[in-house]
Amino acid sequence: MIDKLSYGVCFYPEHWPWKTVVDDIRRIRDCGFNYVRIGEGAWWYFEPEEGKYQFDLFDKVIDECRRAGLKVIFGTPTYCGPAWIGHKYPEVYRWDFQRTPMKHGSRRNYNYTSPKYLELSDRIVTALAQHYRREKQIIAWQIDNEFNCHMDVSYAPTDTLAFREWLRARYRTLEKLNDAWGTKFWSQVYSAWDQIDLPHPSATYNNPTQLLDETRFISDTVIAYYRRQADILRAANPKWPLTHNGVFGNIDGSELTKQLDFFSHDQYPMFWNHWTAFAQPLVQARSLSFPYAVLEQQSGPGGQMTYLLRTARDGEMRLWAHQSFAHGAKMLSYFCWRTCPFGTEQHWHGLLDHDGRDNSRIAAARQIGREINQLPAELWDAAPEKSFAVLRDFDNETNDRRINTYTKSGWEPGHWLTALFKAHIPVDEVWPVSDWAGYRVLIAPHLKIISRDLVARYTAFVEKGGTLIIGAQSATKDDNLHMRTQPRPALLRKLTGIEIADWSSLKPEESRDAQFENGDSITLVGFVERIKLRGALALAEWHTDDDLLSGAPMKSAPMRSAPAISVNTFGRGRVIYIGGHLAEAGCAAVLKWVLSELDISAPIEAGDEVELIVRRGKKHRYLWLLNHSTEPEVVNNVPAGRELLTDQPVKGTLKLPPRGVAIVMCK
Repeated sequence: MIDKLSYGVCFYPEHWPWKTVVDDIRRIRDCGFNYVRIGEGAWWYFEPEEGKYQFDLFDKVIDECRRAGLKVIFGTPTYCGPAWIGHKYPEVYRWDFQRTPMKHGSRRNYNYTSPKYLELSDRIVTALAQHYRREKQIIAWQIDNEFNCHMDVSYAPTDTLAFREWLRARYRTLEKLNDAWGTKFWSQVYSAWDQIDLPHPSATYNNPTQLLDETRFISDTVIAYYRRQADILRAANPKWPLTHNGVFGNIDGSELTKQLDFFSHDQYPMFWNHWTAFAQPLVQARSLSFPYAVLEQQSGPGGQMTYLLRTARDGEMRLWAHQSFAHGAKMLSYFCWRTCPFGTEQHWHGLLDHDGRDNSRIAAARQIGREINQLPAELWDAAPEKSFAVLRDFDNETNDRRINTYTKSGWEPGHWLTALFKAHIPVDEVWPVSDWAGYRVLIAPHLKIISRDLVARYTAFVEKGGTLIIGAQSATKDDNLHMRTQPRPALLRKLTGIEIADWSSLKPEESRDAQFENGDSITLVGFVERIKLRGALALAEWHTDDDLLSGAPMKSAPMRSAPAISVNTFGRGRVIYIGGHLAEAGCAAVLKWVLSELDISAPIEAGDEVELIVRRGKKHRYLWLLNHSTEPEVVNNVPAGRELLTDQPVKGTLKLPPRGVAIVMCK
């Protein structure tokens, strides 16, 4: 629910003298911004003593914003509370895995299960909601700030009590819990609820299902905390749109987003080494909410006490902002307006440096504002064009992160996204609960935990003509993380038309090659499988003479010519099964075959450093072209249309300057 294009800054009036604040609001307006985000770090100001509230400073700020024509996004300040809270109520703090409580002096050190903290949080949110319930300058609320950033677990006594209650609600009886957790192994059987604890330091490994349930519990607890604040704000003014910025560790983004009016993301490209990496969080953002907001967009170099990222090069700040807008942002604010001269983030630079003078970042922000405001209104609601989708799943990803025995090739969904980016093929991320209609290809690599409901969705997708790409170890576990006892790939045998005869992990430095029928080779890493065809056809065969997966009792026969990748026709579609893990080059090799087989071609021809985002409106199609290279790039096969930033006709060929941007509107 983002009604109009919004362009702003994160603003911290509590850090500055009033004269500076007034002057800054004027300068913010003159830069072309139309909103500010305020309040999320100011609990110390709103409630300097327990139960004593003050709002004068922010009342005056909002009045100045009104005079300047600036709207306001207000943040609830519950991610960093004042010192009196922990001094008076030490039970509010998180405890680490060693059961050491956190203390005051940083941020995100409160836990979501402390009754006292929940009470104090309710009070401050209620006070703000009631005070500003009729304030028309407030266009949305950001609830809290970056849930689970820095620390995504807590082991305080209240967390243990809350975990037990969560388990009671999930399993109802100890018998069902013991069965789900497989507690007969290592004599872990529980005979009373108060015997159960969160995972703790131990001589060796913890129960894997307990670990999975811990992450589910954490996610549900965070979402419940969000909902608690949302209920207070909606009771005060049901017209306020509510959001939260980011999906950090141990949070199911698809479930959190159900509670939001729109999803928000914080985009800091310099945490990544390549544009294909920092484009991926933007694909996730639009998978959760389209359009979405970027409530913190990098402007200056970010830095904390132990690091300082580099400064944006000439043209990069503009390039990054256009990238966020291209993927689906309809609201964007820079972090931040003025760099704070004190505290932990004194090196986290905003638009203005410490001296407060206009600079190249201010000039870039002005240019970006002029450019986005000249674009047609239809563009901002034009949806990303559908072609390929990569499936995300919370249970599988958290399980792989904590119990990662076999995946040594990196995060394969990221490799697929990178391969598709470089091929200039439109790609989205989807979730098990998403609408998959309109996608031609669904990529779901290595989801070990697969329910019967998900298998039914796979089957329907393929029967209607979709192509499903899955990989090694798929469907090997149930929702309780128990290994399935049917021959692999268990619930997917009928759909894939194969069985797995044997498998092996590989050392990090090892790989195995396979070969397509046309002679093209592909390298598989991390984990490999020997496929038996049960109706499917071999798409690629192992091309190695070792006996790793011989299939013979004495391991005497080589792997050569055994199927490594299969394809099975099912209904009007097909299923491709990859008997191993893929790095980026492997994903690109499979993608090449799929594009040829399905007769899919990229909308343009360009080098790897050119990013393409295609959006389709009711009347026009829009191609957003971003050159991440320091060299000019020539883009060929550009559809006939008009380049909107220069208002010039274009057809066939377009030259992008270093770090250049073009937006082509065509039929």
